[in-house]
Amino acid sequence: AEELGEWLEENISDLPKEAQEICSKMMARKKMQDKYIGQCFDLYGDDFHVILMPLLDHEVRGVEKLKNFSESLINPIDLEG
Repeated sequence: AEELGEWLEENISDLPKEAQEICSKMMARKKMQDKYIGQCFDLYGDDFHVILMPLLDHEVRGVEKLKNFSESLINPIDLEG
């Protein structure tokens, strides 16, 4: 996500106005989420096994989607790499 932020800073003026607004809101949201994730690890990281889960573009509904989503709990995705 840091690479995306750097790319956006360098190229935002080349994007259409609507895309600039969407990207700016997305990056602001990411900064807020990073803050809260950091707080979660600070508060609970020593006592609980905290796992980062990916943001999905769909709801996890139904047995099949729940099985797929739960796989990320068993085999966490490296969201930092």
